[in-house]
Parts: sequence; C-alpha cells; structure tokens
Amino acid sequence: MNNIEKIVKERIRNLKISWINNPFPYAILDNFLPDELFKKISKSSNQVEEVKKFRSFFTSHVELNKKVYGNNDLKGDLRLPVDIIGGKTLKQVIENYLNVNGLISLNDWENYGGYYPFHTMQTGGLLGAHVDHSHSLSDNKLLHVANAIFYVSQKWNKDWGGETLLFNSTGLKIIKKIIPKPNRLILFIHSSTSFHGVNKTRNPSGVTRNTYYMDYYINDDQMKKLKVNLKKKFNLNLKYRHHNTVFIPLFHLGFQSFNFKSIFSRTTFIYIFKYLRYLIGRYLLGYNSSIYLRKLGIKFWKK
Repeated sequence: MNNIEKIVKERIRNLKISWINNPFPYAILDNFLPDELFKKISKSSNQVEEVKKFRSFFTSHVELNKKVYGNNDLKGDLRLPVDIIGGKTLKQVIENYLNVNGLISLNDWENYGGYYPFHTMQTGGLLGAHVDHSHSLSDNKLLHVANAIFYVSQKWNKDWGGETLLFNSTGLKIIKKIIPKPNRLILFIHSSTSFHGVNKTRNPSGVTRNTYYMDYYINDDQMKKLKVNLKKKFNLNLKYRHHNTVFIPLFHLGFQSFNFKSIFSRTTFIYIFKYLRYLIGRYLLGYNSSIYLRKLGIKFWKK
C-alpha cells in the first residue's frame, strides 16, 4: 500500500485540481490512476458478479437497479480503490481545500463505518436527488464534510446516461451533469444542501455502471472554523444540520421528473416523512435543535 500511496501522490502532484463552486464546491480529476493500475481495477470490478454476497439491491422509484457491496466482501484488486481514495494523499487534498486538520475517511473505521464502498447499477437504474447523512453512524460528533466518487467501469458511452447530477440547494434543479468516464475521480464538499444523484442509465445488458465512493469527516468542534474558512476563502455560506440521508420524494430528478404513480408507492411515505423532518430542521431550527429532531425520528422508526 505504501507503493500505491506514492503513485497516487505523484499523480495528484501532476494533475491540476480546479475547484468549481457552483452549485457547491467540486473538482474533477481525469486519468486519476496510471493506465496499467486502472485496467487491473476495472477488470476486477467487471467481475464483481463473482462476489456472491451483495448487501442491498434497491428497487424504489428514487433508488433503482443498484447493488452495493460491503467492505469485507472486496478482495485483491477489487479492494484497492477503497484504500486509495480513503488514504492519506486524498485526505490531504481535501484538508488543504477546507483548511482543516485530522480528516477521517470511512476507510479509517472497521467495516467501513457501517456503509458500503462499491456500487453497481444496471440499465434503467437511477439515484434520486438526495443529501447524505450529516454525521457518521460510528460517531455522532463527526461531521460529514466531503465525498469522493471514482468511476471504474471498463467502458462508458456518454449516450448511456448515468451522469452524476449536482443539484441546486433545494434539490429541484439540475445544475451540473458529470459523465461517469472510466478512471475519473470527482470530489465534492458536503453540507446539508449538497443535493446530488445519478441520472437514469441506458447502458446495454451486460454492462454495469461501477463506482467506489468515500466519505470524509471532521470533529464537530471544527465546524465553526470550517465555515469561517470557506466564507473568507471562497465566499461560501455552507449550512449544517443533523439529519439522516434525505431524498426528494416526488421530484427525484428535478421538477420534470414528477410521476403521479409515485405518490402511491409503498416507500413514498417514508421518504416524505424524512424529507419533512429535514425541512423543519433546515429552515425552522438551529443546529442543536436539529440534533433532537433527528433523535426523535430515529426513535420513531425503531418502534
């Protein structure tokens, strides 16, 4: 792994990282890994069906035709990207942008902190507009501040859709579409308004959209410093509240995506309840009050 870290450090040194602030800060790094290394990883990802155990298969109208694989199920080359994007070099890139110290990645925790690093999506798949969990499952005082997505399909035609979508702060308007080009890495800064998703896929049968994802965290007590840094450095006003992962329930890919039938989906009520709780916390309550609201929601669904 030390050798891999040296390779990544060298690649980062040679790549020009340009952060774009609209709709929220993100950066695109093409040709992230050397060709030979990427081909090994990509070939391995294409054979993931040999991993018999996947953790979930999503079939709702906002999470469709997607499988996720657990950290302990990934072996050999299939495991490499988890160590790479969760490693020291990429954490330093994000620390430098945010001007914080002690960044923690999901890879620093046993069993990936309870989340799943590798995702595949079949044709007709999508992931609706959502904001990820605000805090770690492992530690409720660790604030989620950044994400990475690494595209590892062996090939991807731009006509196959599946773009990563970045939405405006309400999650109702698509601002940016990022093609899941092989060997492309994207980084983005996460807050309570960083809505993102995946456009509907049109890939042929036998081709899957394969990605790795990583979350990064800081201690809650650094939040005030973080907000001051970003305001001073980039004139950004990021909002943070306590919430679980929240989807836009009826407009999952923007206003034009409304489907009357989705109102009657058995999962819609759950999405609406979580979304309303998020809206109350975001617009009517302060940060500390949103902690209590989140706890109430967790107790409600555990009963």
